[in-house]
Amino acid sequence: MPSNYVHSTIASTLAWAGNIYDLLLLTYVYSFLEKEYGIDFFEFTILFALGLIGRVIGGTYFGKIADKIGRKPVLAIGTAGYSLFQLLLAFAPDVEVLYASRLLEGIFMGAQWTAGTVLAYENAPYNLKGIVTGIVQSGYGIGYAFTGITYIFLGSDPRLFLVTGSLPLILVPYMKLINESKVSAHTAHFGIRLKDYLPILLKATAGMVGMFLAYFAVFGNYTVIANEYLDLKPYTLGILMTVANLGLALSFILFGRLADRFDKKKLIYIGVAGLLLSLPLAVPLLRLPPILPMAGVVIYAFSTGFWPLMPLLLADAVPTEVRGFLSGFAYNIGGMVGGFGNIILGIIEQFFGVDSLVKAIDITGLFAISVVLVSVITWPKSKGNVVLLE
Repeated sequence: MPSNYVHSTIASTLAWAGNIYDLLLLTYVYSFLEKEYGIDFFEFTILFALGLIGRVIGGTYFGKIADKIGRKPVLAIGTAGYSLFQLLLAFAPDVEVLYASRLLEGIFMGAQWTAGTVLAYENAPYNLKGIVTGIVQSGYGIGYAFTGITYIFLGSDPRLFLVTGSLPLILVPYMKLINESKVSAHTAHFGIRLKDYLPILLKATAGMVGMFLAYFAVFGNYTVIANEYLDLKPYTLGILMTVANLGLALSFILFGRLADRFDKKKLIYIGVAGLLLSLPLAVPLLRLPPILPMAGVVIYAFSTGFWPLMPLLLADAVPTEVRGFLSGFAYNIGGMVGGFGNIILGIIEQFFGVDSLVKAIDITGLFAISVVLVSVITWPKSKGNVVLLE
């Protein structure tokens, strides 16, 4: 029989994959939403950003609930909630319900992320905590890859494509197999004084903001770039997103394993170098043969695999009692700012066209990558190897 931590890891990884799947489904169906609900690209970027804003609300609120009632029920509530609101979004009768569904879906996405990663970590044996965390984080790439696979087969039926986002609901009964370990009460009884950790919190938040901006600037707009700038066919786009994000999933695991043996800052420098080299290729200012931007996107996605190392740097720099809170704060604020950045890019496309969007993505990406680089360069030296969420 599988060990308890195996059930925790499988459930958390698949629920996180479903979370990302639902978050990014919308990026494939902009044309459908435009025709069905009369929204322009700017309004579409607001719709996308509502999911990220909801995650901040859900992560903050349900994080406190999880400390009181346990991770397992919050994982189930979050997974069921985002699945059901994705189903409502797919059949939204008007634009108001569409926007409300997206915001509420985001809130339950935040609940799932808050509970799932910690649950898998806490149930894992000590010598497997690193690889388990890496596997759970790889759900990001898996979820995005499956959007591409599904789009290949269901791209011609956008509403049915959106309905598939409710499938993670079937994971909820499986979660009953998990026997939750005793939840740590460190943060529940520790008086957190934010000002004591403000400098390191600002650096961590800046790093997460840079990573989210760099990622969403490219992948939050790549359907528009592919269709209107690169003239990629839907089938080709589906394959591209599948390959790129399976590579991202493997990269999460690879960087996580390497972080146990090598300096995390040096690994981040390698990832940043990959982003800097591949960004001009992924979103070229000149119209290149499609194979070159496609290669650039795959390299860009793989280079993003250093993403989980920023929370590990934060774990090395702060005591156990505040790691979970500070890591969650930095992550969620980063996601929200990334969402607002995407709205600005939507405004640029709306008023100035796709050529201006391409330039704006490259400028935004370079700025965001620079923010990550400065954050890591100025990071204080760690005093030892400390495990996140210990």
